[in-house]
Amino acid sequence: MERMNLEQIEKEGTIEGFFLMKFQEEEYGLYHNEELGEVEEGFDIISTWFDNLLEVVIKSEFENYIALKDIESFNTWIEFIFKGRNISVSVVQSNDSISDYLVTLPLKNRLYPEWKGIVIKQDDFKKEVIRKTKNYIADVSSLNTYMMQSQRINKLLKLLDKLKNN
Repeated sequence: MERMNLEQIEKEGTIEGFFLMKFQEEEYGLYHNEELGEVEEGFDIISTWFDNLLEVVIKSEFENYIALKDIESFNTWIEFIFKGRNISVSVVQSNDSISDYLVTLPLKNRLYPEWKGIVIKQDDFKKEVIRKTKNYIADVSSLNTYMMQSQRINKLLKLLDKLKNN
């Protein structure tokens, strides 16, 4: 990664790894600080998770329901229900055939296989998504200065700007 030029980054420079979201004591995803095992590899495209979470924050200004699809699953979603200054967060499974990563209408045939209704403060969620996105941008930019010019990072920066202007 550190030796790639901008063209190489655009072509093959997606950063894959592990991604974990924590809501109170509940977690979704996987992350650890240990050395990778022999066949262990993170497959989540990290910038896509941040992109989608920033979109959730932006849409939360005018939507009461948002479901974010797990990019590595065909039927698992993180459901956000906005109630005043709080958010109720759940892991949902639905067999609806939807190609979008974000939906603003409740999913049909919902099942709650893991955890449901974890209440968090909307402001805390917004601040955490913004802070973690900025940390991610700083980290990848320290690996390669061309990353700041990449389409993926520029998209994240535009979404952050959009939040600043709201």
